[in-house]
Amino acid sequence: MKTLPTTTLLACSLVSAIGCGNSMSGSTNDNTPDGSTTSTADATPFTKGVSTLAGSSETGNADGDRVDARFSNPVNVVRGSDGTIYVADFDNGLIRTIDSSGNVATLIKQPGFARPFGMTFAPDGTLYVETDKDPNGNLSDTAGTIWRVNVAAKTATVVKTGLGRPRGLVVLPNGQLAMSDYMHHVIQTLDVGSGAVATIAGTWDAMAFTDAVGPAARFSSPYAMALRGDGMLLVTDFGNNRVRIVDPTTGTTTTFAGAGTAGFADGAVTTAQFNEPQGISLDAAGDVFITDMLNFRIRRIVGTTVDTIAGNGTGGWLDSDNRTAAELFGLEGLVVSPDGQTVTVADGNRGNDVPYNRVREITMQ
Repeated sequence: MKTLPTTTLLACSLVSAIGCGNSMSGSTNDNTPDGSTTSTADATPFTKGVSTLAGSSETGNADGDRVDARFSNPVNVVRGSDGTIYVADFDNGLIRTIDSSGNVATLIKQPGFARPFGMTFAPDGTLYVETDKDPNGNLSDTAGTIWRVNVAAKTATVVKTGLGRPRGLVVLPNGQLAMSDYMHHVIQTLDVGSGAVATIAGTWDAMAFTDAVGPAARFSSPYAMALRGDGMLLVTDFGNNRVRIVDPTTGTTTTFAGAGTAGFADGAVTTAQFNEPQGISLDAAGDVFITDMLNFRIRRIVGTTVDTIAGNGTGGWLDSDNRTAAELFGLEGLVVSPDGQTVTVADGNRGNDVPYNRVREITMQ
C-alpha cells in the first residue's frame, strides 16, 4: 500500500481535492476499537457510538454481510423511506444498498453508468443520481449526467446529460431538481420533464463569496444541499467554509453558519469555524448535520449553535463508544434518520491509495 505524505496530500489543488479525488492528510492506521491492529477479515462489533456498518480496509466489489462486503471509495449515502441506505460506490460505478444489519446488495450495475456521486429521493420514491461521466464514458467538467433510478426495477435511465458537475441534488416542492455545481460555482434547477436548466444563484465559473440575489451571489465550490421545512436550500459552501441559505424562488443567498476562516470552533453559528464542509443532511426537527472534511469531524447545528458529534480530528479509522474519540477519513456524504438518532456516513478514501472503504454509522445518545 502506498502511503501519501501529509505535505503531498495537502498540496493538491481544490478541484482534485473535492472531485472525489480528494487528497488530504490523515492517518492510514487501521485500528480496532481498543487501538490494536486487525486483519481485514475480522468482524468489527457495533458500538454505542461510531461503528462500521459495512465494508473494510480492502478495496473491492463484493455483496454480502457487513464483514464480507467490499466497496471501492463509497462517497455518498441517502436513506430510503424504509430505512435502507443507498450508497454511491464511486470507483466501482455502482449503487449499493445496505440494510439495518449491514447486509450489502447491488442495485444499479449497467453499461454507461460510472462515477456516481450526487443522490436524492423524490417524494414518489424515484431516486435521482448524478454521475461524472456521460453514458458514452466521456469525462469532463461538462459531462455531468442526471439519471432516474427505478428502485423496484433496478434500472437507471438518463434524464439529462451535458451538465457541469452537479454534486448536490434536492427535489423541490414544485418537482424540479435543484443542483449545486461545485466546479462551476452555481445553484441551478433542472426540469426533469423538459430537461430545461436554469441558474437560480451564482454566476458560471465566478468563484468568490458574496451574499446577494441571483447572479450577483458568489460561491466557492457549493457542494451538497438539503431542503429546510420552510422551502429554503441549505448549501455547504466548501471553499468559503460556510453554510449558505438559498431561496430557490428568488435566488436570494445569505450565510447561515461559519465565520469564513478555515479552522475548528464550535459555538454560535456566526463565529463557528469549519474547514471545507461538504456533506449535509437534516432530521425532521430541522437539526443540521455536516461533514467537516479537513477537520475529520461530523458537526451539528441545533438552532443557532454548532457542536461536534463525532471524530477526534485525526483522519483514520477507529470505532468507539465515545463518538468524539472515533476516527473517520472520507466522510464526503452523510444522511441522518428522521428522528436524528442515526447518522450514516460514506467513509471512503477521497481518491487516495489508503485503506478506507467503509460506510460508518453514528448512534446518538
